[in-house]
Amino acid sequence: MARAKRTARADARRRYRAEQTFAEAAADDEPIEETTPRRERAPAAAAPGEPGARRGFMAAFRESFRPLDVRGDLEALPGIAIRTRALWLPILLTLACTAIFAALRPINPVTLFLFQYFVVTPAIGSVFIAGFMSPRASWLLGAIVGLVSAACSSFLEIAGFVPLPTNGVAPQPQDIVIAAVSISPVLGALFASLAAWYRRFLMLMNPNRGRPGATGSGGRRSDGKSRTTGARQKATSRR
Repeated sequence: MARAKRTARADARRRYRAEQTFAEAAADDEPIEETTPRRERAPAAAAPGEPGARRGFMAAFRESFRPLDVRGDLEALPGIAIRTRALWLPILLTLACTAIFAALRPINPVTLFLFQYFVVTPAIGSVFIAGFMSPRASWLLGAIVGLVSAACSSFLEIAGFVPLPTNGVAPQPQDIVIAAVSISPVLGALFASLAAWYRRFLMLMNPNRGRPGATGSGGRRSDGKSRTTGARQKATSRR
């Protein structure tokens, strides 16, 4: 009887040790949670050829050029005219400056400035705005704005709002219209294309322009500190 009790106790001890060994092995297999937060890795800098990466001067100069797509630009023109201000805003400026120049007499420096930059062929100010704001088809928008400026300048000259040349010989109306219509669209397309190229050049030289830079959402900087925290620390150190 005593022998049987000793055998049962030995079996119970062996089972207990086996259960403890199994529990320790299972605990070792479970993943250990980190108590310290990992330091967030900074986003890797984009390669020079990737979109959004800052280019050098020569690389930005070359990549700013775009091939001419006449068919695609013609198809995109209605959408650009409806969804953006790249076409109707320069046209309104040219028409408004024409009305101001015709209404305000005598000519003063302000009206002369508006006339020279927003009416006279090819209305450099209006054409530059059209090309700079256009997402594509800048040359086409420049040609259209150039035609509008040609019509406005021809009207002012034929109606007698523009002073005659010093020799007193007035050009013929047909000569004024032919010269304006033949020159203004070509120069408008050229200047608008240059304005669009200049906008792309600026974006490639500084791709983060207009985007949230060092600060993220909630005013938190890239190092994890907020602006308010930094200001409080500075105020505390001053006291």
